[in-house]
This record gives sequence, C-alpha cells and structure tokens, in this order.
Amino acid sequence: MKTKIYGPFSLREELNEKETLLADSHGITFLSDPKYNDWYQLQKQFSPDTLKIVFDEKGVINAASYDASTLWPQSFNLAEVNFIPENFKKIPTGGEWVFDGEKITLRVYSANELAEQVAYKKNTLLTEASVIISPLQDAKELGIATVNELAELNKWMLYRVSVSRIDPKTAPDIIWPDIPA
Repeated sequence: MKTKIYGPFSLREELNEKETLLADSHGITFLSDPKYNDWYQLQKQFSPDTLKIVFDEKGVINAASYDASTLWPQSFNLAEVNFIPENFKKIPTGGEWVFDGEKITLRVYSANELAEQVAYKKNTLLTEASVIISPLQDAKELGIATVNELAELNKWMLYRVSVSRIDPKTAPDIIWPDIPA
C-alpha cells in the first residue's frame, strides 16, 4: 500500500461563516495543504491503529502519534504509516528519525551536523563547569576555601580544560572526559 503524504500545511485564510465564528470566538486556527485538505476533516479519515508522523521538507520527523488530534502539522508534512521500526520512539526527539516517503529510518547526520552537535554539547558542559567553579574560585581567592573545596576546584578546572580542548570537527570520534564525582 502506497503511503499517502499530506502537506505542507499552512494557515487557511479563507474561512466560511461557521469557521470565522469559531476562529473569532474560540481562537481556532484552520490548516490546509496545497491540495485543499482541511486538517480537521483529514483527521477523521485516519485509522486509529496507524502511526501518524509529522516531518519537514527533508523528511526529519519532529512528532508522531497514533492520535492525529494530538499533532499540529503547521509548516510540515504528515503521513500515516503502517510499518514502524522496532526501536522507533513514540516521541521522537532531536531529529534522529527520517521518513523517505515510504519508510522510517534512523537519520544519518552530515559531518557539519555532527560538529554542530559536539559544539553545542561542549558549550553546555563548559557553562555547567563554570557555574560550579565560580564559587569555589571565589572561596579560594578570599582565602576561605576548605581543603575539600580546593580539591574539588582542581578537579573541575582540569575537567573544564579537557572539555575546552575537544575539537568539534573530529566528530563523531569524541571521547568526552568524565564529569568529576
């Protein structure tokens, strides 16, 4: 069976009298795709036993549910799929899954995308380390740091230096240092 793909969905500007009343009184937004498929009407056609996925123009899945009413495909495409990979998460995160029009597969990231992910993680870890180091450094500079605080400061400073030396361009071959215990 060929998978039906709908979308991309956009706000529908031309509303009938009843829709205008609902939009004005209840803030309801109406979506349709280029083939004039109304989002609310389309939901009635879906089987409750199939997974519905919302994905972008590159096929990256950003939402999935068996209940279409829980999805909002504005600016995205939607498909009802019968085959779901065994390890597919019902709530996909981070764009790790793609849909090629027929099947769902794990996403293969480009070298640039992997480098961006590493750079993001690196910045996050550096920020977290700095938050911990700052009061320990203050205590040291004020001459009130305990022996334990000085030891912890040393561990965290070594960790922060190790993280700062990570080169995102070497992704995915990154060995992250252990977070100090």
